Amino acid sequence: DSIENVKGPDTGDSEQGGTRTIQPPSPHAINKMRGLCFDAFFVAAMVMVITAQKTKPYTHKWDTVADVMGMHGKSHDQQQPTDTEVAFMANNYVQITTGSTCPKQNSSFVLEDYTHTLARRIKAVNPDVKVGMYWRLGMALEIATCSRSAPIWLAHPEWRLKDDSGAYVIINGNYCIDYTSPAATAFYASVLVNVTRLTLADGSPVLDYVYVDNGGFTMTRPYAKGIGPKRSLALIEGTVNMINSVQTQLDALGHQRNVFINAMDTEETAGWHIRSGASGSMFDHWSILQFTNRNNGSFNTPMMVEGIELARNPKMSNRSIQIKGWPGPISAQKDKYPPNMVTPTTPAEFKAIAAQRFNSELALYLLVAEDYMTWVYSFFWVLYDYIPGNPASTVPDNFFPQTKCPLGPPLNAPARKPNTWVYTREYQHASVYVDLNDRNASKVTFHKCDA
Repeated sequence: DSIENVKGPDTGDSEQGGTRTIQPPSPHAINKMRGLCFDAFFVAAMVMVITAQKTKPYTHKWDTVADVMGMHGKSHDQQQPTDTEVAFMANNYVQITTGSTCPKQNSSFVLEDYTHTLARRIKAVNPDVKVGMYWRLGMALEIATCSRSAPIWLAHPEWRLKDDSGAYVIINGNYCIDYTSPAATAFYASVLVNVTRLTLADGSPVLDYVYVDNGGFTMTRPYAKGIGPKRSLALIEGTVNMINSVQTQLDALGHQRNVFINAMDTEETAGWHIRSGASGSMFDHWSILQFTNRNNGSFNTPMMVEGIELARNPKMSNRSIQIKGWPGPISAQKDKYPPNMVTPTTPAEFKAIAAQRFNSELALYLLVAEDYMTWVYSFFWVLYDYIPGNPASTVPDNFFPQTKCPLGPPLNAPARKPNTWVYTREYQHASVYVDLNDRNASKVTFHKCDA
């Protein structure tokens, strides 16, 4: 099981930064406002002053499909990829989020050292790649097990989250961070900031950003089992304020250092992401799970329309956005298709489906894409979900030939055909067609490509 799939607590262009104030929505208000549009959510639910981050979004070129590709893959055996694999990563992805799981047995393995080493190797091949490190906001797994800061965490049991009865909140055998503790939040903020301080010879950071998982902040359910609405709100606010502190410190360090938060999948979570001041977000369930009918794989069309509108909302345009693409209508993690479809089980089956689905899934991304959005296409979150040639690889041996196809910038915004679920969009060298009634009919037609 991937560590990304193990959820912790359910916390589910201006140059100048400034003060933010907010009156967060109550649980009653959130429930009452379900279904409202994104703008109404912000106007009615939050009284806030938003000043854009000093850090501008990462942007990409449009020359070929390869220019929009990102990856989010970590080692699950603490082994560094080979030189050939590192060269592949550096030459085929413009953004790379990486890291590692921790050893099951006590060892001298240090997560930060592993990730810094890999980032240096990637940038030695291609210094233009943006590289980030994976962390989580929920359970204290890596921070307690193989982080350089683990001894500090272990020395402070008072930083562990408790439920309303006073019992520790335990997720898969791990304690969780209490974000209502100023000392605990200051500690974790320092961990995230410090990993970006290491620099290359030219003064640029070894790690450009930190990526924090479990960012699906919502008041529609408890923060964790046994925690009521009042403390749930306080914990979300504490988490968001911690992220704000991290981004402010990264802004001060310069060189476009960013924080990415996972789970920008709903209007509410996107609102909290903006409130946090983080410069980046990932839309990680794009077109799968809740955006589908889990019994047959068809789109949940109203939710997909909301997702399209959310991704395209101008309020998100001053952020770096990662759109997580998936090979088809995954109905449950990890890699499970609806009952009416065959779920792959072997590397050969994964490769075949990834290749077959590439074009139609690319269409879903290109429908909403702007130059601050990258596309992260894979089955899951392991290194070899992005790198071919390994026995565990789920990507085709020849990768995806259409990544070499000329693309060019978008020529217009997405257009929906009246009284249908069909959308179209034109690029300089490609045409995009998306039918929310038929995922398989969605396609990208390249004007100048034989792949």
